[in-house]
Amino acid sequence: MENKDSKLLEILQQEKFLAFFDFCKIGETGESEIDGLCKVAIPQNLDSIDYICLTFIFDTPSEASRQLAKRIMSKLSTEAFRRAEPSVYAVTSVPAIMRQAENYIHQLDVIFKDKVHEDHKAIINRLVYTIRNAAGLDTEVPQWWEESEAPAPTEAEKANWSERIKAFLGIRQ
Repeated sequence: MENKDSKLLEILQQEKFLAFFDFCKIGETGESEIDGLCKVAIPQNLDSIDYICLTFIFDTPSEASRQLAKRIMSKLSTEAFRRAEPSVYAVTSVPAIMRQAENYIHQLDVIFKDKVHEDHKAIINRLVYTIRNAAGLDTEVPQWWEESEAPAPTEAEKANWSERIKAFLGIRQ
């Protein structure tokens, strides 16, 4: 088991960020109830696991907005993603363990049945479609990073790698 953990940690540490997009949840008044940013990453130099990591960073200045973010994330299930992308095998859903003062961070790993040979942009667009429809979020069009401009993982993302490994392996916290 420890060997699997170290291999997965190595994979997660080498993720390559591809894109980001802003999102918000518009309430009945027409005003935004919650806003945020989603970072999109994929593994690099990998043959056996295919997934796309979605890191949601919600602006949560209050406990009510933090609870709203959690409810939104609970709607993004394997079944929801599979409706738009049949090659989805499973989704791991892991809130960040490092508490951020004004933000709620949640990572989703969308895992595919087989190695994906299709252009990642097309698949990511279908995942964003699911986020709009299943979670009820308004999303901007994904902005694609150039290789040299892609940011490094944040400290909160790094701190959450062990939790993501547990989710990959199906280990309950």
